[in-house]
Amino acid sequence: MGFFRKKIGASREDDAPERVEQPQAAQAAAEEVTISTKANDKFYFWTRPGTTKEEKKLVQKLDLAILTFCCLTFFAKDLDRNNINNAYVSGMKEDLGLYGNELNWMITWFQVGYIVGQIPSQILLTKISPRWYLPAAEFLWAFFVLFLYKCENPQQIYALRFCVGFIEAASWPGLHFMEQIGTWYRNHEINKRAGIFTASGIAATMFSGYIQAGIYQTIDGHLGIRGWRWLFIIDFLITCPMVIIGLIIIPNPLYEKGTWWMTEKERQMCMKRLEADNRQPLGHFDRSLFKRVLGRWHFWILCTWFSLMYFVYQAPTTSTMALWLKAEKYSVPDVNNLPTVYSAISIVFMVTSGAYNDWRNSQVESVILICMTQIVSESMLVAWNLGKPAHFFAFYIAGTIQSLFPIIVSWTHRVCSRDAEERAIVIGALNSIGLAQGTWWNQVFVPTVEAPRFYRGYRAGLAASLALSAWLPVVMWFTRRQERQEKNDTIPGQVVEGSEHDTEEGRPSLEKRRAAANLTEQDKANEAGIVM
Repeated sequence: MGFFRKKIGASREDDAPERVEQPQAAQAAAEEVTISTKANDKFYFWTRPGTTKEEKKLVQKLDLAILTFCCLTFFAKDLDRNNINNAYVSGMKEDLGLYGNELNWMITWFQVGYIVGQIPSQILLTKISPRWYLPAAEFLWAFFVLFLYKCENPQQIYALRFCVGFIEAASWPGLHFMEQIGTWYRNHEINKRAGIFTASGIAATMFSGYIQAGIYQTIDGHLGIRGWRWLFIIDFLITCPMVIIGLIIIPNPLYEKGTWWMTEKERQMCMKRLEADNRQPLGHFDRSLFKRVLGRWHFWILCTWFSLMYFVYQAPTTSTMALWLKAEKYSVPDVNNLPTVYSAISIVFMVTSGAYNDWRNSQVESVILICMTQIVSESMLVAWNLGKPAHFFAFYIAGTIQSLFPIIVSWTHRVCSRDAEERAIVIGALNSIGLAQGTWWNQVFVPTVEAPRFYRGYRAGLAASLALSAWLPVVMWFTRRQERQEKNDTIPGQVVEGSEHDTEEGRPSLEKRRAAANLTEQDKANEAGIVM
């Protein structure tokens, strides 16, 4: 299969049904848009064979602007998350007299703030343009992180960590849904970019260790400031430029107005690209939304899947590995540097599996491999007395669990593509519910006082790994049932059960949208420049 360019002639305009008027410039640009179809099964890493030069140029712009900003700001966020662990094993524990479960509570208070901030943040993102909201959140977040270096007791850290988590709640759903995956990229482009986006946060885990090791060896005590305190100052300095960059390159909402670095023709092409995947734009949140969300399988099945992943993710991690290394009397630089291999394996597997999943248009093989590595890792840590090489191997292969984050989110984008409002809620719920589950799990099964063996933690992790493996067939069954229903529903203009606004409250906006388009599948393809 290839692609062809087809302009809409005057005769076709005469025969077409009445449509909602568009501005002449936008209409002219829309008529020249060309979108590629699936070319062949040849392997590709970045751009699918058959993509036009115009579309390649557009995607390069999206990557340079949107993906770059998302990765940089997410890097800064995860740098702070891991800095608290690195600070703890690099002098904070001794300086502040933390000999109980204070580290657990520092993590827990951050997670509580993050969970509480999810719904307000999602609402604000629908009221305020992300172009202004996200940089403002970056600015506030940076100052709360900076204040951490002045803390003299755990209670001050708890309060600031709650505030940091509350403000950071804007980041993950805002970048993932509003700015990156949900609005700009097609289904066959999602996996690798979601992987790169998540990998940028994992890279922060590595650099946090390197930065702390470097600080400990070079500027510990400089200006009378201990090395672990310098971590938060450096994190603040890294984040400040993100505010300026965000104000410059974050685009305006796609369906509302143009952006300075994108032409009108390119904006129309973005919309046609999403139409080719039946991706609906974000509409208004009405009374039917919660009925749609709670009445479909997506929320219940995918949130359970994400929660199981979070259970497995709690141990082993770079944090539990660092506590083991500290107990084994490794040096401070080694305690900070050796766990970075876990992160490196996560990044390599995440990017590789993302490219493979986009090419295969399936994530099943990657999920199976991830589940297998987690079962092996948890089993070895349950056995425990296997020697240091076995411990290193078990900790390192456990890094593949982080690759499941972008896989589940990409899966969600695909199955919820026809209802943007539901997709926004489900994606936000994935993170908030999963994090909430991980919070109590971490307190109950992975308390710091049980380091380094975490007798209950690794056993609970093994059980969660087995449950995670068993849940994959459940997700696959519901997904394939939905695909069969959508394939069988071929009557033009009919509301698809479970994939559109199929309630009385949601039907007016759907009918209005269809009245504006009022195209058959062939007409829709022709207007996008696709020959079916």
